[in-house]
Amino acid sequence: MNGMRDIGVLGSGPAALAVAAACGRRGASVTLVAPSPRQPWRPNYCLWADEVPADLESVLERTWPEVMVATSLGERHLPRRYAKLHTGAFQQRLWDDLRAGGARLVSERAARLEHQRDRTLIHIQGGATEQVRLLIDASGAQSPFVRRVHRRPPARQVAYGVLLHAPGHRYDLDRVTLMDFRPAASRVDGPPSFLYLLPLSSDRLFVEETSLADRPGVSMAMLRSRLETRLASLGLERNPRVGEERCSIDMGLGLPSQGQSLVPFGAAASMVHPATGYSIAHTLRKAEPVAEAIVGALADDDLELALAAGNAAVWSRAQRATWELYAVGLESLVSMSDAETTRFFDAFFEMPLASWAGFLAGTLSPSELGAVMTRLFRSLPASAQWQLLRTSVSAGAAPLARTFLQTGRT
Repeated sequence: MNGMRDIGVLGSGPAALAVAAACGRRGASVTLVAPSPRQPWRPNYCLWADEVPADLESVLERTWPEVMVATSLGERHLPRRYAKLHTGAFQQRLWDDLRAGGARLVSERAARLEHQRDRTLIHIQGGATEQVRLLIDASGAQSPFVRRVHRRPPARQVAYGVLLHAPGHRYDLDRVTLMDFRPAASRVDGPPSFLYLLPLSSDRLFVEETSLADRPGVSMAMLRSRLETRLASLGLERNPRVGEERCSIDMGLGLPSQGQSLVPFGAAASMVHPATGYSIAHTLRKAEPVAEAIVGALADDDLELALAAGNAAVWSRAQRATWELYAVGLESLVSMSDAETTRFFDAFFEMPLASWAGFLAGTLSPSELGAVMTRLFRSLPASAQWQLLRTSVSAGAAPLARTFLQTGRT
């Protein structure tokens, strides 16, 4: 058994590396446990430019001044800058921070945890044991070690995309297509999906077909077929493909139960936005305060306080209430028809920027979110209003549904 370290972190994705590096910067000794931790990341990590932490601005690949959203009702051009992190540079930057903090790396899977009064033993699949004062589980949505307040099956947002060599393409280099719900064919069967398009340079395009959240989730084969149809409609079907992305995001997982002997973080802590699938900005925003809360309490030699402080930094009481409201929105989206979905998103982006930006970021207080949802509810047609109320009640969230009907200024 190796000597005890201050912090153990399970996982090797952005959430794990960000919180581990943040702990290391505060002087904590860190052990990172994950199978194949050095495997290169493949996803595109994008977020609104105003949400990029200052210390990560150096790993931005590019930004776009404008974002376009389209439905069958028309296009909206949103004056908010959008950004893409350079995946390789982002990953390397976090590894550099970990090395600078003297992190220990264990390249195996955690098989079992043993929580004791003053430490946690991490029993490694290969037979070794690591001991840490406090464990952060950032190993993803499927972690077997995190207890949740409910075990309802998650909805899934699925995406299939390709990176194209497309010299001379017609797309504006200053504009991202965030969501284009207009179908590529006259008849499309199955749940709705939308085009997501990043013009990376004058000769590179990332083009992706993305589904809204659904249960059990749209098949990758269906999205790939839709993307092929869309590429043909855009005149891009013959362009060489130099990369591929497949993505499946669990949405609406139960929040972590309180009083656990570990601190969940990232997708393991249900930090994926229940209504949008966004997570990277939320994760990066939380890494520093979570590390500060944990390391500060451990410095006072108080493990119980460190666990409580870490979990409270991940999810305050107000943020838990907000996330439950978002979950109502998720259930409604899963149940909407194509026409209702179109009206919903058209009404959503018609709201003031501060309202929809706060909704997407997950930074609104419960009262602020309630006001935004009320405003959105009142702008929807009667059929969509009924769908929202019915879904709220059937999901067992009747008290939260009353938020839609609150009176007062919105």
